[in-house]
Amino acid sequence: MSVSVIIPTYYRRKELAELLNSLLRQTYKPSEIIIVDDTPTYEIANLCEEFSIKLAKEKIELIYCKNPKKKSSSIARNVGVEKSSGDILLFLDSDVVLFQDYIENIMHVFNKYPNALAVQGWIVNLRRGKFYYLRQVFYKIFFMSHHAQNRCRLFEYPSVLTEISECQALHGSNFAVKRNVFNEIRFDEKLLGTAYMEDLLFSYTLFRKHPHSLFITPYAKCIHKISEAGREKGDKAEKHKSACRLYVLTKLFGFKGKLLYIWQNVGHTILKFFKRLIKYSS
Repeated sequence: MSVSVIIPTYYRRKELAELLNSLLRQTYKPSEIIIVDDTPTYEIANLCEEFSIKLAKEKIELIYCKNPKKKSSSIARNVGVEKSSGDILLFLDSDVVLFQDYIENIMHVFNKYPNALAVQGWIVNLRRGKFYYLRQVFYKIFFMSHHAQNRCRLFEYPSVLTEISECQALHGSNFAVKRNVFNEIRFDEKLLGTAYMEDLLFSYTLFRKHPHSLFITPYAKCIHKISEAGREKGDKAEKHKSACRLYVLTKLFGFKGKLLYIWQNVGHTILKFFKRLIKYSS
């Protein structure tokens, strides 16, 4: 099966170069890499021109295009789908670096499980920080994204993963989908800018339509750098995230989604209070 890699990006020249180098080193080479660029400058276009020759030597075609619509990672992903030709579409954030056998192990799951429609790799550099275990309990109570062991259900991501497991949702930084899925589902283009939670909306919708079709493998490892480049900050960014979260939860769960949004907001408010308390007491 052929693999098309789709990378939406907004700035992040340095991070994208590291990702492209990791794709060059793959034991299972993609047939094409499609970069959909929301950057207003030419820095990404120039980088792609530099890499196109290196990739061509490995028989990998690099397709660069500007996002022709509004700035949005959701729109950019859909544009990448339209430009692609592979049997498997691998979506990567531009600040991800893949281990050498990442694609090979993703394809292993598709080959082993005929019912697999989507497969994600495993992020190995999950952050812990202060009060890690206390925060995880708190996040779980308020249905916020939290870590689990050998489990990947809604609002969960495995901090420990020892075997290929089924999922209910996919992490937007790295996941692969069979082409025919896009005859049924697309990324929601109402989510603009950094389309927060577009991965959850897409993947949980797929899970509902086709239970037991989403997988995560501990053998396809990657590093997610969570680059600050191109990210909005401050109150504007928080309002945007909140609006996206309300939209996604309501679209997935209706009135229950609105109640879930309110409950999560209670958790966020308590969390902010304790962060300020710790800051002032230190």
